Amino acid sequence: MALKLERVDLLAKNNVQTLTFYEVLNAFWKEVYLTKTIPLERALQFISFIREVIKHMYVLDVRGLEEEIFKVALEFAITPYDASYITLAKRNGLILITEDRKLRTIARRIIESYSLEELLSKEN
Repeated sequence: MALKLERVDLLAKNNVQTLTFYEVLNAFWKEVYLTKTIPLERALQFISFIREVIKHMYVLDVRGLEEEIFKVALEFAITPYDASYITLAKRNGLILITEDRKLRTIARRIIESYSLEELLSKEN
């Protein structure tokens, strides 16, 4: 979302988890392969740009947290993938920024969580 808003500045020095880059790759794959809404070369340019942006972020690793993630997933009836975001935010004392409304609602039961738009309006 920060990229769509052309607010790359919001990403620098913030946190991201290792799986996020693959989530971005998946989104571009859909755009190129399934919906054919962007050409391959443009997607590759975006991917290269995102790789550079991530170099200026703190990458959080889920390794070693598998049991905790699994327990959170079971407790809140969500996937371990979604639970990994909540677990990392909680463990690191972070606010979870997500555009996934369901995840945000569940996360708010144990941590602070906002959409990017909510966060930006809160800061103003």
